[in-house]
Amino acid sequence: MKKTGFVFKTVLTTVSSALVLASIGGCTSSYTPPPAAVTKSSFTGIPGNEHQKIAISEKYLTLEEAQNIAIRNNPSFRTKYYAVTAARSAYYAAFAPYMPSVSMNFSMTQSNVRHNRYRDMNVDSRGFNLTPGVNASWLIFDSFAREMNLLAAKHGWKRSEALELDARRILVRDVAYAYNNVLLAREKIRIAEQDMAFQDSQLKENELKFEVGSVTLSDVLNFKAYYNSAESNLFAAQYNFASYKYALAVLMGLTEGKLPDDIKFPGMLSADGEVLSPLSVYLDMALANRPDLKAYREALEIAKYNYYGSMSSFGPKAYFNASLAYNYNRSKSLRDGANNNNISHVDNFSHSYGINVSWDIFSGGATFFNMRAAQAAMFQSDFELANNWINTIAEVRMAYDNYITALKQVKLSQKNLELSRKIRDLVDEEYRAGNTELTRLNEAQRDFVDNETTLATYVIEMHNAKAKLIAVTGGY
Repeated sequence: MKKTGFVFKTVLTTVSSALVLASIGGCTSSYTPPPAAVTKSSFTGIPGNEHQKIAISEKYLTLEEAQNIAIRNNPSFRTKYYAVTAARSAYYAAFAPYMPSVSMNFSMTQSNVRHNRYRDMNVDSRGFNLTPGVNASWLIFDSFAREMNLLAAKHGWKRSEALELDARRILVRDVAYAYNNVLLAREKIRIAEQDMAFQDSQLKENELKFEVGSVTLSDVLNFKAYYNSAESNLFAAQYNFASYKYALAVLMGLTEGKLPDDIKFPGMLSADGEVLSPLSVYLDMALANRPDLKAYREALEIAKYNYYGSMSSFGPKAYFNASLAYNYNRSKSLRDGANNNNISHVDNFSHSYGINVSWDIFSGGATFFNMRAAQAAMFQSDFELANNWINTIAEVRMAYDNYITALKQVKLSQKNLELSRKIRDLVDEEYRAGNTELTRLNEAQRDFVDNETTLATYVIEMHNAKAKLIAVTGGY
């Protein structure tokens, strides 16, 4: 029995060591869980320290800072990191078939048999059997299937990295859109407040004139109506300002779904554009730098190696096999009538090794059609790359033209705004002097407000167009 205990102890030690190594290997990937707030089923009462907070380094939240926070906190983007980790692990796992495979087996049985009658005697049979063993197998040749799987996994890793960069590119662009829309909404708030101030000034002045009988009541009511209209525009702009800040907070990964109340934004974006390089420069940049285009190229490489790997099924496979086993058996028979005990022991080691070669000659055509399916997937991936290539060219052209058009619109809107400002001021002076009608002043003020709003909109569109041009050329 001493040998039995020794073998059993050896088996337990080996299994424990394997579990320790597995646990260490499973802890090598760093993981920062999402904020604790997202695990709650009720928003009310969540402690502040469980929310995802932000701390800005300056008085104002800049676009660059908002983009950096989004990259750190956005949950959708953070999933791409672990997709890369999984693809990298799959690549490392593809080396495993080059290594030998070792497995252990262990069995221990106890048997008790009683025969009521055996030649007029009762017989008891007791047995104990212990059989630990080790089996090893090593794939020597598999018609290069391992090599194809390894190369496919390598390009799968590269594809995941490209998709992560592409997600970053899209996130940075979306943050720019949301941030710029916040500035546009705030500018519309300023325009509405300015319009309210103008209407209120006219209202008070005309109320005094009405009291002395120099204007009619309709003039007073006119400015009240236009004041209310300006206030309605203010409410709409305030709502848009809040909603765009909510959208920006979501992109930045803030669990409260809003930005802190004390966060401020810098002034309105500059209306000064920039001279672009020739279109060909941006086309070359896009084809060289676009991560999604690179991901399609890697997908094509994966499909190629999967196709080559499917052809490996037509070839043979060769394994080297070895086994080592130990067997301990003890049996005992008790015969009541003869008072005769028979005890037997079996104690032996065995080992074997050899090479096994297999070659599937015919499998009902499955090997051939699997190869054809992999070939079709390769052709499909090739055309998907071509489609994305064409779309990339079109996106760059449209983004380039969009920026140039927005820049032209800004310059023209600046001229129109200056003209409408002068017209409004002249008509205002004429109305105060009693030399023009009220409707003309309403038109002049309305045109001025519309031109202010138009200019602000085109300025934001120009900066959004710049953000899009950076994104479509692979920048982030």
